[in-house]
Amino acid sequence: MEWVERMNRAMDYLEAHLAGDWEPEEIARIMACPYAVFQRSFAPITGVRLSEYLLRRRLSQAALDLRNTQMRVIDVALRYGYDSADAFAAAFKRLHGITPQAARLPGANLTFYSRITFTLSITGVQEMTYRVLERETFDVLGIRRVTPFGGGTWGVIKQDGSIRQIERTCGACDLGLCFGFAPDGSNDYLCGGEYAGPDVAGLDRYTYPACAFLVFTAQGSIAQNVLGRTWQRIYGEFMPQSEYRQKDLPTIERYVLWDEAGDDCLVEILIPVEK
Repeated sequence: MEWVERMNRAMDYLEAHLAGDWEPEEIARIMACPYAVFQRSFAPITGVRLSEYLLRRRLSQAALDLRNTQMRVIDVALRYGYDSADAFAAAFKRLHGITPQAARLPGANLTFYSRITFTLSITGVQEMTYRVLERETFDVLGIRRVTPFGGGTWGVIKQDGSIRQIERTCGACDLGLCFGFAPDGSNDYLCGGEYAGPDVAGLDRYTYPACAFLVFTAQGSIAQNVLGRTWQRIYGEFMPQSEYRQKDLPTIERYVLWDEAGDDCLVEILIPVEK
């Protein structure tokens, strides 16, 4: 119940600072965990990235202001953190399909996203299997990129062929390390393999300190989003009730099997934790 209360307090705080003047340190204080952990867990729990959620809320409220007040467009733009009327108009049109000026016309159709509220629900009918893995320090070698969407680095290395260099060097390219999301929603992600050798030109290295991991398994249909649903259950069911707290280190997806043609996957999810 404490987790639900903390999430709703975080939503209260963000709602009061839709202009973008909120502080990550305050979110961390409310949630009693590093801000990066809150940010990474938001999308698996809610189905939407934190940055996208805040964008939707800002533009939903901006539409209400335009319809229900006489505020100038530039004043509404500034109220919700936009530096110019042009930037505001472009974002507004992407969400609503019309300009801010057109939103004031009778009969204009607008899109509304409500504030997220967390409630206590009945879960646990379906079991979750996990294990604890203790690891000494180890290295991962691969390609690290910031892309506009989660998992975009996989597309980069497959398209430019660098996945083959990783496979030749590490023996396999089966690890995906998620370092977190930027305010604009872009994802800092490394694709690679475990590696104990010297540095290799053109490849990025990340060294994990010795730590414990919670290991979960996602197995089943790719089309039915078994991987996403497993992430959602980890953060929505297991972690709020767990004695473990996630550390501010990248999470890992280990792709044991990913067969899009056969619509089948087996992925291990590793969450770095401490008690």
